[in-house]
Amino acid sequence: MSATTEARTSPPLVVLEQRPDRIRSSIDAVRLGALGLSALVLAGFASVADATSEAANEDLAQALKGLPDLLVNALNLAGSVGALAVPLALVVRQVFRGQSRRVMEALLAGVLAIGAAIALNIAIDHAPDTALYRALTLTGPHGTTLPIDPYLAAWLALGAMSGVSAERLWRNVFIGSIGLYALAAFIATQASLLSLVASMLLGVTVGVAVRYVFGTVNERPDGARICAVLAERGLPVRRIEQMPVDRGTHRRYRAVGVGGPSMYIDVLDRDDIAAGWFYRFYRSLRVQPEVASTPDLNIERMAERRALLALAGTRVGARLPTLLAGLPCGPDTIVLAYELHETTTLTKLDHPPSEGQVRQIWESVQRLHAARISHHRLTAGRIRVDVYGNVLLPILEDGTAFASDLRIALDRAQLLATCAQLIGAKDTVRIARQIIGDEALTATVPVLQPVALSRETRQWIKQHSSLIDDLRTEIEGQSGPVTPELSRLERFRPRTVVTLVALIVASWLLIGQLGTLDLATVFRTAQWGWVPALVAASVLTYFAAGVALIGCVREYLPLMRTVVAQLAGSFIAFVLPPAVGAPAVNVRYLRKAGLTTTSAALSVGLGQVVNGLMHVVLLIVFAAAAGTATEHRLPIPGWAFIVVGALAGLAALTMALPTPRRWVLARVIPPIREALPRMLELLARPVKLVQVVGGSVSLTLAYIAALWFAVHAFNGHVDAVAVGVVYLAGGALGSLAPTPGGLGAVEAALSTGLVAAGMPTAAAVSAVLLYRVATFWLPVPSGWLAMQWLQRRDAV
Repeated sequence: MSATTEARTSPPLVVLEQRPDRIRSSIDAVRLGALGLSALVLAGFASVADATSEAANEDLAQALKGLPDLLVNALNLAGSVGALAVPLALVVRQVFRGQSRRVMEALLAGVLAIGAAIALNIAIDHAPDTALYRALTLTGPHGTTLPIDPYLAAWLALGAMSGVSAERLWRNVFIGSIGLYALAAFIATQASLLSLVASMLLGVTVGVAVRYVFGTVNERPDGARICAVLAERGLPVRRIEQMPVDRGTHRRYRAVGVGGPSMYIDVLDRDDIAAGWFYRFYRSLRVQPEVASTPDLNIERMAERRALLALAGTRVGARLPTLLAGLPCGPDTIVLAYELHETTTLTKLDHPPSEGQVRQIWESVQRLHAARISHHRLTAGRIRVDVYGNVLLPILEDGTAFASDLRIALDRAQLLATCAQLIGAKDTVRIARQIIGDEALTATVPVLQPVALSRETRQWIKQHSSLIDDLRTEIEGQSGPVTPELSRLERFRPRTVVTLVALIVASWLLIGQLGTLDLATVFRTAQWGWVPALVAASVLTYFAAGVALIGCVREYLPLMRTVVAQLAGSFIAFVLPPAVGAPAVNVRYLRKAGLTTTSAALSVGLGQVVNGLMHVVLLIVFAAAAGTATEHRLPIPGWAFIVVGALAGLAALTMALPTPRRWVLARVIPPIREALPRMLELLARPVKLVQVVGGSVSLTLAYIAALWFAVHAFNGHVDAVAVGVVYLAGGALGSLAPTPGGLGAVEAALSTGLVAAGMPTAAAVSAVLLYRVATFWLPVPSGWLAMQWLQRRDAV
């Protein structure tokens, strides 16, 4: 049969894809982020190093002063001609190529750059005494120069929007003309060095921003071009269909071959290589490199790694899609074709996977791990099942061919969470134990934490918060009672950053308060006979907290050891916010006392709920008592009503809007639902109810008594009712503060409240500081000793 007859009888190619005319390049988004960061660095340098920039201007001007006049005139002429000719040539180039829309967008970018430069010049001119103004301006023969050169900014914006960097000749001409213009402007004292750099940076930023907003013409290879390339490689295609992808992933197609295998085609486009880059970069900064590696912006290197992993995984017998071909499709695209028949993801099955299918998953992953290959993408939405019921692992994309023990443990932790989503923790642990053994399973526990899991799994855990605890409990029950400590996988936590910022603000507030006092005079007039009572009240708080915790659990807890655990919590509260540190110690203490992780967390949560309810009840009681008192009424400032009204309005608005309401209810309802059975059980056991309620009330009253003793130590004439209102309101604010022990927020709230109750400012601040020394600072060393004592007895 001739070639013509063969082409006539071959079926026509069917291409199903959504191909937009214009696309937004993800690399442009990364460029905008880098340009914004560069602008901040430049502004910071100009603000703090104005003397350095001024000296650099003088040194360079002195070095160029000796240039012959002929050369200077030639530079000025070349810069002026280039400033007019090059932008005009760029516009003409685009017009002749039929890219009239790009011309309009480039001109728009230039106009916007001029407007931005003028606005910045006006803003900077209104602050002539700042270091930034001095760094960006020069005083020459013609007066003071502009901080930003509008024409230079417009020139760079037009060039960035025109895509001049894509062609080497135009790129060199553009850079050369810009350099000549900048040199001529500096020699003529028409701009400072930083002004020229800032103008260029502004222009490029505006140009890239306009290009990202409007998008660029879609020149990526379409489905037909991809099929043609595959046919040249001996993989003819009769039908190709674009697949929907998650945000931050590349183009993907499903293709049906002509008499050959069905294919899954992954398309790596250079302009889309940075999809999801910001999130991956954030993850790589926040967690250890084994958990999330630095994102790659090189498609050749990415394609080579995927090909290597695919070949290595197939060689060891893992159930993976077979790599059929990897080939370039034009200068900016690489196509990877995998053999993939009709499959369904685990999340779309009509029923949970069978035990045999789960075993297939674990056996395939175990083969990879035996060859030191990690996968890193073992999620339920990626693992697939074919029409015969066989399981297929996801394509190896972000794995490692020389995996460390930590990477392998992370893979197993992810697979444990994935399988537990589908068949439950008990069966998952049992199957995993049979495949990998007790030792490997126990080694997974230190990394079995949300930060080590995929984004999809973390989202699922938010709705099923007990998953991790259930897995740990099952591993302890099936493989042994000893659980290793959790590994440190995070480089930093967002909470740490917030805490550090809050500590700085709190320290500033405390220093400001202390700066207004004559401490020597204040302490000379203090009545120190009240201090022993203050310390006794502080000690009583730990006994009350211990009794309240005993009332929250069914099991027997020794009183003194429980009190010591509360004292140990004061040491942890010194480095963590109050709502985080002490509860964590109590959970650990209860687990060591024989409770499961879930029971311990529920018991501690129940105690917090009861304590919060008693706090509100006491606040209402004390506020009502203060309102009916004839003396020492507690005046409420007018701004307090404004704040309360604003908070009430914000709460009403939050509950009125669907998305915020769902977000709030998703975080409020589950803890209440989990604590409700325990609260009902308390009602059926009067002794436990008395313990938890009495302990919570006694805890709050002891703190009120401590503050009242501190007030009397400084001759404060504020009755106990008013002190109670001040403490209850200040304690509520302190619990919301992200600083350890509410540092800063508690001091400010309590001292403000005492002053409002009629106490002199100096005495109020001194009383609060004495109260905080007795209840927060003094227990810290004792809490450390208590923690050491409990750890030696394996009680925490």
